[in-house]
Amino acid sequence: MPGGCMSILNVMWAGGAAYLSTHKVHREILAFADAQEMVSSWLLLPGNSAPLQTIGAVESLGLSSSRLKGRGWQVLRRLYDRARLKRRLLREAPRLVMLDGIGVARYFLPLLRSLPATQVVVVFHGVKRLRAAEVRLLRGFPAQRLRLLAVSRTLSEDVVRQVQLPVLGVRNALDPGFFRAALLSRDDARKALGLATSSSLLLGAVGRLVPEKGFVCLLQAVAPLLQANAALQLVILGEGPQRKELEALVAAYGLQQQVLLPGHVAQAVSCYRAFDLLCIPSEQEGLGLVLQEAVIAGVAVLASDLPVFREQLAIDAGFVAGNTAQAWQAAISQVLAGSMSQLARDQVEALAPESAWASFQTVCRQLLQRA
Repeated sequence: MPGGCMSILNVMWAGGAAYLSTHKVHREILAFADAQEMVSSWLLLPGNSAPLQTIGAVESLGLSSSRLKGRGWQVLRRLYDRARLKRRLLREAPRLVMLDGIGVARYFLPLLRSLPATQVVVVFHGVKRLRAAEVRLLRGFPAQRLRLLAVSRTLSEDVVRQVQLPVLGVRNALDPGFFRAALLSRDDARKALGLATSSSLLLGAVGRLVPEKGFVCLLQAVAPLLQANAALQLVILGEGPQRKELEALVAAYGLQQQVLLPGHVAQAVSCYRAFDLLCIPSEQEGLGLVLQEAVIAGVAVLASDLPVFREQLAIDAGFVAGNTAQAWQAAISQVLAGSMSQLARDQVEALAPESAWASFQTVCRQLLQRA
């Protein structure tokens, strides 16, 4: 770019472990930008942003939740912040701006009206009921400059119903060869998680410790199985506000030696092969990247019977209907008694990661091409 200015600006809500999946999705999309284009990422709220650093410079704008959403005198501060960012955007004039969800769009879209040559992509990552003002904001932005993208076809249908605008639904995919090359062996993965490399069966779960991930339901389901089998363990990787509730539940069942909550593990993405079975009891998901990662790693998966998971795995095996503790207990028992290796092979075939990756590459290049 002449003068060294950015060509593509990627704006994310925040950094940190809670936003790792979102960062990875944006990184995968932006990796297909032309080599001569300069990509920069801005974080409204500070935090670690390692995945984004592989595609360009990353900068924290140093804002805070109160400055972004506060009332009273914070409104004046917000007006100052937005005026400052508007001047910077006018000066740097990016060709394309990618916005992380409706929260970032709510803050940034009004600023981008003054850049008539700038194309805008809003990426939807999860299920969210949009406010009337947010719908008006999207519908009021110049249509020829705005593209809406959802990370699954299931999510795109939901957004279309709400905004009555075209929404491109593309199943975000991973480069299977690159992902597999970074995986640790079963023993090394268990060592990395601080676990014994014994032959004990290990159930795994990965995600933020929040109610919508369904980890309370999972604990209630596996407690009788763990109590009946001392060689069976459950590890939940992730951090979040529900930690104390989960720890209290583990203590109430007397399972402190069999249920581990190690928190955020930096190399968790390379540790899937530590698990014999991965459980995804989510109540809702926009994509559920964990499912893809586990299947590509060759690990058998049990998941809630959600449309977004069915979209990725077009087979009947590996889904838990009802999402109750009783249903999960029965499903886990059945899988443990059967062939987990066969289930894993069937799921890899259903996911078809190589063809999904090829389709994803095509869509990303089209999305990022110059108008």
